Amino acid sequence: MHADKAAVQKAFIEQFVPLRARSVWVANGFSMRFCEARTGSFSNTVLSLSALQGHDAHPLVVVVVRERAVDFFLANSTFLKKISHSSIELRVDNIKGSFNGSDIMTEYERVRNSPENFDYLLSLHRSFTWAENVERLVEATNAIVGRDNRFRPTDDQKAVLLTAPERAAAAFSEPVWHAVEAELKMLVENSRDAIMQASLVDNVNLRGNAIEQLLTNGYNAHDLGDIERTLGVGRALVIDIKTKLLDRASAPKAYNVDKMLSFLAEPGSVFAFLMIGISVSTGTVTARLLPVLEDALLDATGIQHHWAGRVSRGVTQLSGRFGRAAMPDYQPRVDVVRAKAFLNQLLEL
Repeated sequence: MHADKAAVQKAFIEQFVPLRARSVWVANGFSMRFCEARTGSFSNTVLSLSALQGHDAHPLVVVVVRERAVDFFLANSTFLKKISHSSIELRVDNIKGSFNGSDIMTEYERVRNSPENFDYLLSLHRSFTWAENVERLVEATNAIVGRDNRFRPTDDQKAVLLTAPERAAAAFSEPVWHAVEAELKMLVENSRDAIMQASLVDNVNLRGNAIEQLLTNGYNAHDLGDIERTLGVGRALVIDIKTKLLDRASAPKAYNVDKMLSFLAEPGSVFAFLMIGISVSTGTVTARLLPVLEDALLDATGIQHHWAGRVSRGVTQLSGRFGRAAMPDYQPRVDVVRAKAFLNQLLEL
């Protein structure tokens, strides 16, 4: 039986009654772009980057109709390798060019881009903003150089950086650390009702921003951290707020690698997550203050290798069972040797 693009598209339209936005069909909560491939490769021009921007907040599925099969790929900005067609003027402030079928990742960090993984992949996509993905695509696109944000430490800075695990382990056992944690736990408890309301927001970026604003008096830093405290003279604690819906899978972005390395190369610096665990089913909210080099967080921290390039080491992402670090009965620890090996791994990106 031969597959036919027109027939497949017609069946979709009759079933879902979508709206048409030029070459994209928009249904309830998702969009579809139908393409045809008569050879083994799929190199057709799919969509302009500017057109993608209008659909990127929701799943954009490219349907590739072949002679005897139909393939489905997510083609949101997170899953593009580069922009191929007419992209010479592409800049972060000048959205130009189109992507081809060959520019869509068939795997994302060893996860196949296919329907059975779409829910998981979408949870990853929602961790990144459009602007972050555009900046990555600008660098990845041939003959285009992005802004140079790469941290290149001196020998002295590297030496300070590699003592960050000892600083984290020492600070974690000090009374001032526990005083800061108690203060932030009280802040979370006082905002519990509003946090529960914000937890109903489906988009992970919007949900995280809403909770950050509750705890920072309406201010989103969009820098390395959201909250700053001191651990004594010449010692700085930067805290990034991370929320986890304990009864739902999620994979939020952890941090920009170069920003994190640059901060930890400063004497006295400690970087931590305020882990907020939310159980929608029981209506409970928990909070823990943990160094980012803590064991459970290292277990959950994945390096997004396709983000690393000539001018940036890219980003990390939390996945797996990182929610256990937010549980009140979890016993945290900092393995200094392991944490140093992790920092060296980041430096080598």
